Amino acid sequence: MKEIKTEIIIDSKPEKVWEVLTDFENYPTWNPFIQNISGEQKVGSKLDVSIHPLEGNGMGFKPTLLKFEENREFR
Repeated sequence: MKEIKTEIIIDSKPEKVWEVLTDFENYPTWNPFIQNISGEQKVGSKLDVSIHPLEGNGMGFKPTLLKFEENREFR
């Protein structure tokens, strides 16, 4: 299984970060790399993700939501 992992410190309240991360409809407004993300926000569900790098070809994939703990973890 392929895995993408990253970490960043964000100077904001967890509730605000959570609100942005779970607002799939508005991802393209703050991350133009992600053109679409949709799916049920619960553990075990498959998300439908379309990405398009500025200097490359777009692609789609369907990751499984492994953990979804409100205001804490989304992976």
